[in-house]
Amino acid sequence: MNEVLKSKTLREFSEILLKDDNSIKISQEAFEAVSKWLPLGKVVLEVSFTPNDTNIIIDKKRVSRLLFVKDKGLELSEYQEIFSFGPADRNICFLCTSTCEDGHFTEEEKEILRIFLSEMYIHVERMYLKKGLKKAYVTQKVSGLPNQAGYMAKVLECVKKNSYDAYTAFYFNLRGFGLLNYEFDEKEVDVILKRYGRELKKRLTEDEEVGHLGGDNFVAFIKKDRSEYFLNQIKSIQTYGMYKGKRIPVTLKATIGIYDLESGNIHHPGEVIGQPGAALNYARRKRRNVVWMTSEIKNEIDYDKQIYDGLTSAINNGNITTYYQPKVNLETGEVIGAEALVRWNYKGTMLSPDGFVPILEKSTRISELDFFILRQVCRMIAERKRAGRPVVPISVNFSKRDLEIPNISSIITNIMDKYGIDKDEIIIEVTETAYSDEQERLLSFLRQMRDNDISTSIDDFGTGYSSLSVIREFPVSEIKIDKSFIDKEVLTREDEAIVGSVIAMARLLRLQVITEGVDNCDQVDFLLRLGCSSAQGFLFDKPLNYSDFSKILDRGRYEVTWAKKKKQ
Repeated sequence: MNEVLKSKTLREFSEILLKDDNSIKISQEAFEAVSKWLPLGKVVLEVSFTPNDTNIIIDKKRVSRLLFVKDKGLELSEYQEIFSFGPADRNICFLCTSTCEDGHFTEEEKEILRIFLSEMYIHVERMYLKKGLKKAYVTQKVSGLPNQAGYMAKVLECVKKNSYDAYTAFYFNLRGFGLLNYEFDEKEVDVILKRYGRELKKRLTEDEEVGHLGGDNFVAFIKKDRSEYFLNQIKSIQTYGMYKGKRIPVTLKATIGIYDLESGNIHHPGEVIGQPGAALNYARRKRRNVVWMTSEIKNEIDYDKQIYDGLTSAINNGNITTYYQPKVNLETGEVIGAEALVRWNYKGTMLSPDGFVPILEKSTRISELDFFILRQVCRMIAERKRAGRPVVPISVNFSKRDLEIPNISSIITNIMDKYGIDKDEIIIEVTETAYSDEQERLLSFLRQMRDNDISTSIDDFGTGYSSLSVIREFPVSEIKIDKSFIDKEVLTREDEAIVGSVIAMARLLRLQVITEGVDNCDQVDFLLRLGCSSAQGFLFDKPLNYSDFSKILDRGRYEVTWAKKKKQ
């Protein structure tokens, strides 16, 4: 075979292979060109490899494919020439048989054939690489399940055959999965995820899919008539992990969000993940294990999003307003301070903090609100001082999320300095927390406030995880006793002992004590008897807009009428 002919045939061979990404599919046509000049009777591709954790290309130990046969009726010698290519752990061989009677190729024919097989090898490698990359693109490597791209591709395939109406979408998260890292090494935890993925696959039927979005988050696309079955299956799945050669049982439980799909309600395929994902987040927030998305829950979630997204414009448009609830000396009626509270004029309805603060506290958006209120309060105090009108210390609430801001104490100080506010004219209120990392941030913040001579107060003292030790360990100026301690029809000796011990200890530590939620005269007498003379509550006033609060400040005191009311 002369050089010109060989070059022309090789070019023809390559052009045929380039017709299709799958070189194997058109290999018969390609080798037909070669067989015109070489005694080529049969070519078989054989791929063998040593599987390992990183292999993503082939999922079988041995693959054998017939690439070419000259004539199916032709009797060929059993002798085969083996042409090997590639690394040892994934060796590619071409088994070639000659049409000669002895089945052998001459040395020159072998040399020429190897040139064509080298070209074929390049195309086979490219094909397998593309397959591998495609598989990697749509597969979550750790679990072996489809990733988001692979999952959505199967979802759209299923929808073409049926419709959204035939399916229920799941989004589920493994509870406490991170704790497995304390029992098993990282590699074994990954293997446990693989086993879990296989268990999930066992629970699918045709035209269903399960996907792994990474970490401990999974999704599933299940036929509606099987949704209850699948739900009960994934609530708790048994698998195992290996530790020191022993099989250790592992139970994986899930928090689950579910959404029954309806074609009319699906405006974008991404909702197959988004809607059950929203149900899952709702389940976490409400501390529930399973939540089916309903129109009521969807409305609540939509409302939360509107609040979250609408905060900045509400502030800029003047729909967020600062209200003030006076603090009163129970013995004299003197206004000794106030707590700054917030109201939101939302589409014509005046919302109290309970209607939007918990939503904003899910993220750092709450900081935008808290700093806005602080600026409003500072501006109000500065204006009154310039006008020569009386001022009192105002308490401003800060969320525990604010404490994540590294330089929060400096920001607060700078705002006060900008408006010329004296250090004793602002009290920063925070709520005690149970979590150690949050306690560290809170303690650091309180120390910085103390070093800057800014007063601080522990709000809602006595609720949740607050304890008497907080008074001793946290450098605060004031504690506010929660209204739950006095919000009773009859205040007992036990109530007196508990509240009295808090007041007594605070006195010993030279802390101010104020009680919130004072609504009747019996509560006033109860507190005075125990030595607490500062309070706020509806007995004196509800939270007031600035205009009404300003009149109270100018007057300076309330008439001490609560004692008279009790006698009447």
